[in-house]
Amino acid sequence: MKKIAAIILSVTLLCCFTTGALAEDVVTAEQEPYIEARFSDFANVFASLTRQDSGFYHVEGGAGTYSSAKWVEITVTIEQYHTNGGFQPVDGFSWSDADYFGASTQATRDLSRGTYRAHTVAKCYRNGVLLEEVEAYSQNVNVA
Repeated sequence: MKKIAAIILSVTLLCCFTTGALAEDVVTAEQEPYIEARFSDFANVFASLTRQDSGFYHVEGGAGTYSSAKWVEITVTIEQYHTNGGFQPVDGFSWSDADYFGASTQATRDLSRGTYRAHTVAKCYRNGVLLEEVEAYSQNVNVA
C-alpha cells in the first residue's frame, strides 16, 4: 500500500512540476515580439513626396513583387488635407503604371499652400486574378 501511495504521490508531483514548466514556456513565448508580414504577394510598396531645391515637389510611388509572373498595377495620387473632409485627391495630380514584376511612376509639380501627401494604390495579379491590393502613404508635407 505504501508503494502505491508513493507512486501516486510521485505522479501527482511530476504532473504539477511539468505543468508549471510548460506554463512558463508559454508565457515566455507570448512575451516575445511577433512580427507579421506586411504583404503576401508584394515585396514592397512605397509613396514619397519631397521638396526639391527649386521649390517644386517630387512625387514618386511604386510596387514590386517577388515573381516576374505577377502583373502589377499602381496609381499614385497627390492628396491635399481639407479640414472638413480629411485628405482628398488633387484633380490632375494622379499617375499610373503597370508591368510584370513591378511598376513605378514619378512626377514633379508645383503645389499651392496646404498640407499634402502622396498615396499609392498597388494591385497584384496573376493570370488575370487579383491576388492583393495594398495602399501606401508618404509623410505629410506642409507647403507654406
